[in-house]
Amino acid sequence: MKKFVIFDLDDTLVDSVGGIDRWFVELAEQRELGPEGLAFLRDEQQRPVSPEVTFRTIVDRFGFAEAPSELRRLFWQRWPHLVLTFDGVPHNLRRLREHGWRTALLTNGREDQQRPKMRDNLGDCFDVLCFAHDEEVSKPDPESFRIVERRAATALEGAWMVGDSLEDDIAGAAALGMRTIWVSGGKELPTHGVLPDEVVKTVNEAFPILLSQPLGAA
Repeated sequence: MKKFVIFDLDDTLVDSVGGIDRWFVELAEQRELGPEGLAFLRDEQQRPVSPEVTFRTIVDRFGFAEAPSELRRLFWQRWPHLVLTFDGVPHNLRRLREHGWRTALLTNGREDQQRPKMRDNLGDCFDVLCFAHDEEVSKPDPESFRIVERRAATALEGAWMVGDSLEDDIAGAAALGMRTIWVSGGKELPTHGVLPDEVVKTVNEAFPILLSQPLGAA
């Protein structure tokens, strides 16, 4: 059986959260908000509120001329270009393929939003790319995984999923019989819910696990 692995994109292969922080740094510099202003922006990022609330709070705090919706548009226009690939990822993805793995990318979001994040020829490292929102279905919906399965012509049962979301990536894949690797980013594993087969802090720790699998294990 062909070895097969599906990867998430945001905060699995690329540093999307870091891109948000880089946008805040740019905004603070451009608008001369100073260190206190930047600290406010970073604190606001950590609040468990919707993006609508976040942008409205920022506009109100600093008295920006833009409406919150316009500031959000500016963010979406710039943010994808500030997202960086985690060191070593392209090399390790190519190494997987050299060792006989089929690789796929399954990311929520539209292609026009996600493509700018895929620097360093990242798209060339996959046999299949799936931008779920362009398919009008997204993780953890089983159909999003099935789309990848059909395009890869490789069964999901026994294949691997690598991602940072316990709900979208891990639970979604496990429901279809896939094995899973959770990229924790240093977060603690909850004691409830669907648990991953493996836990790694960074995605580069996942590659030795995959490469150690015997032929036919996926």
